[in-house]
Amino acid sequence: MFLHLARLLSYVLHPLFMPFYAVMLVLNLNTYLAFSISGHVQQVVLSVVFITTAALPIITAVFLLQRGSIQSLEMESSRERQLPFVATAAYCLMGYYLLKQLPIPVLLANMVLGAALAILTAWLINFKWKISIHMVGIGGLAGLLTGLSIRLDAGLSAPIIYAILISGMLGNARILLGAHNPLQVYAGFTLGFVLEWLFLTL
Repeated sequence: MFLHLARLLSYVLHPLFMPFYAVMLVLNLNTYLAFSISGHVQQVVLSVVFITTAALPIITAVFLLQRGSIQSLEMESSRERQLPFVATAAYCLMGYYLLKQLPIPVLLANMVLGAALAILTAWLINFKWKISIHMVGIGGLAGLLTGLSIRLDAGLSAPIIYAILISGMLGNARILLGAHNPLQVYAGFTLGFVLEWLFLTL
């Protein structure tokens, strides 16, 4: 039963969905980022983020699976992760470019740019060591909320605490499934958190 729950959590909190979750969450928080954007533009933003950071990478992974370039969509080996990581980072950069064309605060576009930077960093680390990309994603969400709380002087303590608690659950799930060891989990969370936090605060 615990293994089934761990797998479900890993699918729901897959790193490809994190940028979409993050933007959707930010647009529903009580900050100027939500109030300064019309409902129509918010829908466009969410569509752009979902297509470029989730849909296109998933389509690419399925294509690579059919060609035999990867053995499974979970991409357990470091070698299998190389091309999908680069492609996903490229799609994130495309999403950043498209968001820059919209009448939105630059912080929203920078969130996607931060995700691209995190993926590229994980890609470089992946040449020598298998870091947890799941934890990079959820760590990025926690770092994003922390950075926004500081940058906007907004009281986001509750969302930050929830993000950290969910991160702990996801980390335990990845260890339980045997996908990563504790060090890879902690390193992934730290990398995602620090990069997004620095990107928004600096």
